[in-house]
Amino acid sequence: MSARLNFCLALSLLAAALAAPAAGSAAPLGFSPPIYVDQNLAGGEPLVTADPVHGILLYTAHEGTTHLYQPGLATSSVFPFLANYRDQVNMWTSKDDGKTWQIVNYQATGFATDPSHNVGFSDPDLTTDAGGRTYNTGIDLANDALFSTPDGGKTWDRGTPQCHNGDRPWLAGGKKDEVFLATNTEDADPAHEIFQSTDGGNTCSSSGIGDGGKLPGGTSYTGNGKLYYVRDRDMLVEPTCLSSPDGNGNCDRGLGVSTWRRGDKAFAPQGVAYNQRILAHWPAIALDGADTLYMVWDTDPRKNDAGGCANASPTGNGAKGSPLPNAVQYAYSHDLGKTWSAPITVSAPANARAFWPWVAAGDAGKVSIVWYESDKLADLDCQTSKISIKAASVLSADTAKPAIESVDAVGQPIHNNGVCQGGTTCVVTGQDRRLGDFFTNSIDSRGCAFIASGDTRKPDPVTGQARAIALPIFLRQSSGPALVGGGDCSGESAPLGLPGGGASGTAPRKCVSRRSFRIRLRAPKGERLSRATIFVAGRQVSITSRGKRYRTLRGKLLGLPVNLRGLPKGTVTVRVQAVTRSGKRYIDQRTYRTCAAKKKPKSKRHPLRPKRKHG
Repeated sequence: MSARLNFCLALSLLAAALAAPAAGSAAPLGFSPPIYVDQNLAGGEPLVTADPVHGILLYTAHEGTTHLYQPGLATSSVFPFLANYRDQVNMWTSKDDGKTWQIVNYQATGFATDPSHNVGFSDPDLTTDAGGRTYNTGIDLANDALFSTPDGGKTWDRGTPQCHNGDRPWLAGGKKDEVFLATNTEDADPAHEIFQSTDGGNTCSSSGIGDGGKLPGGTSYTGNGKLYYVRDRDMLVEPTCLSSPDGNGNCDRGLGVSTWRRGDKAFAPQGVAYNQRILAHWPAIALDGADTLYMVWDTDPRKNDAGGCANASPTGNGAKGSPLPNAVQYAYSHDLGKTWSAPITVSAPANARAFWPWVAAGDAGKVSIVWYESDKLADLDCQTSKISIKAASVLSADTAKPAIESVDAVGQPIHNNGVCQGGTTCVVTGQDRRLGDFFTNSIDSRGCAFIASGDTRKPDPVTGQARAIALPIFLRQSSGPALVGGGDCSGESAPLGLPGGGASGTAPRKCVSRRSFRIRLRAPKGERLSRATIFVAGRQVSITSRGKRYRTLRGKLLGLPVNLRGLPKGTVTVRVQAVTRSGKRYIDQRTYRTCAAKKKPKSKRHPLRPKRKHG
């Protein structure tokens, strides 16, 4: 007797339980201990992304050239940097969900990729197009390189060292073999432009799409930060910096976004999300599964005095005045930036500074936000502090009453010094810029958050002094609610019986039947299942067997086939969470495209054929 589930019936019967966020049933938010991606190479400004099709994680970071800390140049840590320097951003891959990492090494040359495709030590960024090709970028303070891999980072077969001249490029993957590169150019008005490649990064358009100009009242706007491609609407959205005429482009009038639809000559500015000065170099944005747009930033309140770094030192950067306790905030938009919610505070330390937030979004209303936080109130450009990584899980983030849970992701500071905000001049002045200008979070194949950051805790192995560079670290969410697929993040990825299709986050070409979708659970090799739960479209569903309904499968039910009926139309995520008899936890999550099987037409009686008589 097979266990059967009628998805529509289950939702109607359990609507009261399913309408509320699942935070109460999930373990508290937590992260596994940080893993050093490399023990010698630089890790400032890092990003990490998952290629679920090939089962690979790809990690990239600044090569360290303009992140060097002068006191560390007299230590042995500088020798691996010099020996491995190739004028390319650093890249590593992992085939075991981040437990171990391997440097990307082109034909054993020490280069990450063919140098004819890739030149530039700084400003990496990662994105993936609709065909599964992943792109990276790097600069030499003038050129913007663009290069790509079809297999999660194993091989890099396309690229150009000169997509265009510019500084601080950001990427957004579009259609198959299409990518957009936004950069601050040297020869255009507006100076910020977006260039397009339609051949996987081998070449770029000669002319760009501008994103900058004047708003009513004299406020200027310019694209500033990582942009995104909205796949189901075939458009781009990019954060913008709003500045006064004499604000030197430092976002002293707040933040907004601009949008571009295919065929438009330029980006169009939308509404204002926040109207005050920020501390970070740029905001961060993300899109959830329902196309709700989120923007996150750090506030920068200061006293009206002469006590800030910018007042006291010729190398001081940022705004003038002694710093006051600030906050990490976000806003959401249901219309891609035309209108915004009121700012929502994620963290407001009473006597410290929170800075450089980043955001990743999953299913509707589910986001992860990370930021750095000092242990005391300090103007970090010229004053020291212990810096920790904070992370928040936000459920119902697209409403006025979100559920926010925050933790110290590492459990101890990852940096103990100042954090220079002056860009490339920090190396000359001797200030500490080892963390770069940002750090990031993203979503893995389990639908859970992971974090990439620099870390300066490890001293030089010979002298015991501070190293010249930060080392790259990787953290995986190990408990708490998943961002995609529902359920909890307390488990490793493993095949648990979901049939072939797209790995989590990818929609396969072939569709599965909405009327009948069979699953037969199986345990990982060497294990036996103790219990399992199934989630469809982010919601736990009940299984009906012989007239009884079960939310958790145990005993004989684990060996029976499960038939999911009435699946939602379109793209749907199916997730299985299981616990083995040895106590190990596993997660199998895949994305499917559903369709209704065509009914066979009834055979028609030939008009000349007489009806059969019965008698």
